[in-house]
Amino acid sequence: MEESVKFVFFIMCDVCMVNERTKDEETLQLSQFTIEKAQDAVLWIDADASIHRVNNAACRLFGYSREDMLQSKIYTFLPDETEQSWRERWEELQKEKNICYERRQQKKNGDWVSVEVRANLIEHEGRQYLCSFLHDISEWKQVEERLQESQRALSTLINNLPGAVYRCKPDEQMTIEFITAWCWRITGYAPRELTHAVKLIHPDDLDKVLAYFQEVLMQQKAGRIIYRILTATGSERWISNRFRGVYSDAGDVIAVEGFFNDISPQIQAEKDLTHALLEVEFLKNRVEEENIYLRQEIKHSHNFEEMIFKSERFAEVLAQVEKVASTDATVLILGESGTGKELIARAVHNLSPRKERPLVKVNCAALPANLIESELFGHEKGAFTGAIAQKIGRFELADGSSIFLDEIGELPLDLQVKLLRVLQESEFERLGNPNTKKVNVRIIAATNRNLEKAVEEGGFREDLYFRLNVFPLHIPPLRERAEDIPLLVEHFVRKFSKKVGKQIGTIPRKVMENLEGYHWPGNIRELENIIERAVIVSSGERLELGDWFISAPSEKYSGIAPLKDAERAHIIKALEFTNWRVSGEKGAAKILDINSQTLVSRMKKLGIVRPT
Repeated sequence: MEESVKFVFFIMCDVCMVNERTKDEETLQLSQFTIEKAQDAVLWIDADASIHRVNNAACRLFGYSREDMLQSKIYTFLPDETEQSWRERWEELQKEKNICYERRQQKKNGDWVSVEVRANLIEHEGRQYLCSFLHDISEWKQVEERLQESQRALSTLINNLPGAVYRCKPDEQMTIEFITAWCWRITGYAPRELTHAVKLIHPDDLDKVLAYFQEVLMQQKAGRIIYRILTATGSERWISNRFRGVYSDAGDVIAVEGFFNDISPQIQAEKDLTHALLEVEFLKNRVEEENIYLRQEIKHSHNFEEMIFKSERFAEVLAQVEKVASTDATVLILGESGTGKELIARAVHNLSPRKERPLVKVNCAALPANLIESELFGHEKGAFTGAIAQKIGRFELADGSSIFLDEIGELPLDLQVKLLRVLQESEFERLGNPNTKKVNVRIIAATNRNLEKAVEEGGFREDLYFRLNVFPLHIPPLRERAEDIPLLVEHFVRKFSKKVGKQIGTIPRKVMENLEGYHWPGNIRELENIIERAVIVSSGERLELGDWFISAPSEKYSGIAPLKDAERAHIIKALEFTNWRVSGEKGAAKILDINSQTLVSRMKKLGIVRPT
């Protein structure tokens, strides 16, 4: 019986042991199945860095077969790891038991992936292993990098906006939670110094601003308000503040977010513009009236058909004007003061293709030497003491038109060089501005000086003289066109009679003879002034000169022959000098500086005949 019991007991023990082994085998198979089916790579590595176990996911991650990896050294698959670094990692694991880190893993095909490594120290059958779980985090890393880049871009954008971005609480002081560094440029406060937005608002605008904020936030709308602030230095600035509320699910305001920028320059510009527009409106009305009058005067006074003359000398000048006007040639008008050089300049311009734009005039003798350059070429603000604003020069104003440089002989030598450059290159610089400006300007110059003599004496540049003297026009003095005096006298009598409200219809013969016999050193300007005086002193319908005119010339020119006799003698003297040769380089016309046909005409009129 006892033997039977023992037998049964041993049989039952064997059955239990078989059952335990079966359970262990099932557990092992389940573990192996789980490891092989895991999505993360699993590696068992011993202290010598040899790989003892890998799953399918590890093979996929590294790109190698199971046979290639088993019993290989782990650092052969890690380009940035060596045998020494592996030993250091193993020692760290001995201390920490488990470690976690991220690294870049290179696959067999050369591609790189980002992985998260979780390494644990385990013991199996008396040996220690590093059990590593490698999770591919490449997609997460890409998302993270994109997010970081987006955050950097947003931060760069916010911090480079021309204004301050802010977030504040909806309390009474508008406590600032966040504000960008741009606030320093506007307010003078650094972001850490600016704790409450309310302290910035100008006291006079405070109630209006707070009321507007409250109204907009209650309506849950976006708002924009312009108001004044006080900076850290106490100065006043205008800002434009755009904002909107941040609300809870219950509809309560939990924050205010916005953006404000400095608009002080625009506000000042609007004020200046308003003032300027009022001034411009006033000036425009005045200029329009003056312009209408001026254009009528120019058309009336400066067209050929309105010019008062009948002398051949002056007719020849006008014929030359007609020839040169349609070109862009530089014209140099030479003549005594009062002969009408500006009149001729306007005639050249009005007959040219540039006539639609006004003639720009500069009197070189009327401006101080230190201002002529600024007047001609302009200047920038601050170019010199007193230059409080930018000024456009006359050459720039004349772009596309003509410029009349009166009294060109008085231009300082240092400016003659710059004028020469404009003539040669059509370019110049404003004072205080290195940028070169190109212009299209037709130059008409005039002088009563002898420029050839000025060149010889060193007072005028020879190269500039040659540039100006492209087409010279010599305006005869009034004493050389005496036949025009009666016409001019009648014209001026009508002009000034109308002006002073008189009706002078008769010019006595004696008066006309006195006027024709006068030498007229002041030319037409002097004649105009004398006739104006005569009209004023005349008591009836007859023109009266007064004793002052009769006595003055008789004292000054006593003993001088009449003009016709003097002219006749002068021509004969020139003819005798040239042996009565009229034309050519060695002819009398050349000496007298007149056209040979004009000389022949004058000889006939004065009865000059070569003696036999």
